[in-house]
Amino acid sequence: MTDSDLNHSAVPDPAMMEPAIADHLQEESTSQMLAEALAKPNRSTSHWRRAARRFVRDPLPMAALTFLILLVGLALFAPLVTTHEPNHQILQDRFSGMSTDHWLGTDNLGRDTWSRLIYGARISLLITLSVGFFAVILAVPIGLLSGFYSGKFDVAIMRLTDAMLSVPPLVLALAIAGILGPGTRNLIIALTVMMVPGLVRLVRGQALAAREEMYIDASRSIGTPARVIVFRRVLPHVVSPLLVQVSIVLGTILVVEASLSYLGLGDPPPDPTWGNMLQDGFKQMANDARLILVPAIAIGLATLAFNVVGDGVRDALYGTGVARRRRSDILGTTGTMFGLKSIKPDLDVLERISDPDAETQTEAETADDGRVEKADVAARANGATRVHAQAASAPWSEPNDPATVLKIRDLSLEFETNNGMVEVLDKVNLEVRRGEILGLVGESGCGKTVTSQSILRLLPTPPARITGGEILFEGRDVLRMSAKELQSIRGREISMIFQDPMASLNPAYTIGNQIVEAQRIHRDVSKAAAETRAEELLDLVGIPDARDRLDDYPHMFSGGMRQRALIAMALANDPKLLIADEPTTALDVTVQAQIIELISRLREEFSMSVLFVTHDLGVVQDLCDRVAVMYAGQVVETASAAQVFTAPQHPYTSALLRSRPTIGAEIGHLPSIAGLVPTAANMPEGCRFHTRCDFATDACTATAVPILRIGSDQAVRCIRHGEIDLSQHPDERPDLEVARP
Repeated sequence: MTDSDLNHSAVPDPAMMEPAIADHLQEESTSQMLAEALAKPNRSTSHWRRAARRFVRDPLPMAALTFLILLVGLALFAPLVTTHEPNHQILQDRFSGMSTDHWLGTDNLGRDTWSRLIYGARISLLITLSVGFFAVILAVPIGLLSGFYSGKFDVAIMRLTDAMLSVPPLVLALAIAGILGPGTRNLIIALTVMMVPGLVRLVRGQALAAREEMYIDASRSIGTPARVIVFRRVLPHVVSPLLVQVSIVLGTILVVEASLSYLGLGDPPPDPTWGNMLQDGFKQMANDARLILVPAIAIGLATLAFNVVGDGVRDALYGTGVARRRRSDILGTTGTMFGLKSIKPDLDVLERISDPDAETQTEAETADDGRVEKADVAARANGATRVHAQAASAPWSEPNDPATVLKIRDLSLEFETNNGMVEVLDKVNLEVRRGEILGLVGESGCGKTVTSQSILRLLPTPPARITGGEILFEGRDVLRMSAKELQSIRGREISMIFQDPMASLNPAYTIGNQIVEAQRIHRDVSKAAAETRAEELLDLVGIPDARDRLDDYPHMFSGGMRQRALIAMALANDPKLLIADEPTTALDVTVQAQIIELISRLREEFSMSVLFVTHDLGVVQDLCDRVAVMYAGQVVETASAAQVFTAPQHPYTSALLRSRPTIGAEIGHLPSIAGLVPTAANMPEGCRFHTRCDFATDACTATAVPILRIGSDQAVRCIRHGEIDLSQHPDERPDLEVARP
């Protein structure tokens, strides 16, 4: 296998990705894993096509790019768009105003201002683009080699760039241009030297990050030469940020070039540049202010256009632009699990959106013609999950069921992708009862994490949008809560534990500071009282020397200790519901057992309910009272834990149970479920599991399958329920008729 053979691999759909992969998935070969690792840094052609489509659909950057192209075209074809030579003097026409013969008038020597502006653009744009080109040519190899190889070369380069960056850029360019003397070539040299250090630092930083990635080690492991790794593995990692940076700094180069030309260090008179036109205009400002305004406006517009194009390139490459939505959406709210961030809906926008008879639309609200909605701008800025208007049409609340803490009804959610909106959750129904632990299980990509984060509306928009259903917390619909109400339940009545505690804890603050803050946001307590409570919580979750550990930072804790600290923070305000999103995934087996025992004990002590998201069926069997099984964005079975593990009713649940390792079983190949979970954009018709089900018939593909209640505490989504015997695999039942589609 050669390095070039491993350049391509399938990219999974991000719409329903979850961080953990179920143990029962089919094993991949070492060569397949290497292929994926080696293909990771390469930007596929589809990536660049998608970026180009995003850029073209963004009207402001496209307008700026059009302006720059027009400007370059005018400069290139200056003789065709001007009626006078730029240096031709007509003294009797000095300071004449705008006319059909002189579109922008004349200067103090009777020279045509329009001609000088267009011919001046030739030199100014030539210098700007040349500096950008030569700076990249010099900075990329220096930064790549410095970041990838490090050592003495890196130290020398960094000390040199530090010294150059310590001098203000304009002063550095002025000093070099002053030494070399005026002229276009010398000005290009001076500006290139000014720009190179910053670009070197950027490229070096990206190379340092890429050097530590697994795909670099994988490439080394198959004997790839270092030069190939640098220019075929690391360089693609650098291209996107470098392209963004260069497109933005071109505007800076244009301004500095004009400044130096104004000081007489550019192309000498009489040849026009925008800088020396500024100089001439300044001298004649008392006679005719137009002479300084014309080049100043041209420089300002060109600089603004470069900056807007740079922003557009960034948004297109990284998908950070504001998404376009239909006007029938309304604004949601967002925040951290402790309610640290919130937004206030614009009531005027909501009123007009909710009024079906409204005849007027503002540019900020409509999206059908590609313009940006005002609500989307606010949602994007605050990371909010927007709620479709139809999803908020249900009653505000219902009589509270004392036995139920959380009830999710027909929750539907879409993600925005490059191919449009795709459905990620389809009419999800869950119920968490008071004091119980409900396990939410399924393979990676089934929608477990998306469901859990939807409860507090933590999914950002874009890409997420809730399109239907209810999330009733003690009878109150979370989807219809105001920003203030939603903030009040986050971290107080509902808390959440995330998969990666290191990413969930702020590395800049101590553990004690973060637990204290979580309390004081929601309760009127003194700092001393909150610190005492924080100490008690750390001791409660099993962290020794709790008083001393309050002043430690997250990086000073082990993985298991960080997870315990995160649990202590979640319990700071005695929540009624704890959402644990795969809290043991990143921990070793011993620590996993300790965390599971801790959650079980705290459930009893705090009398709280727990929604436990996991793919580990062993954990579910030991910890949970009831189980909900998810597949491809749907709940396919709910039952008590005893019923699920002794008499599963859905073929998917049965297949999951067969796939788990069992102590005492014969040594052999671990059974697995053929195929993979379908992506959100390619859901099969009918039953979503039929493509992998050993019991599927033609009827399973005919229509969507509803979930059927088969007992007081059990429901299943299968049209063949009652017909098939899941206690035996089809291969062991020759009498069973199986028609795979």
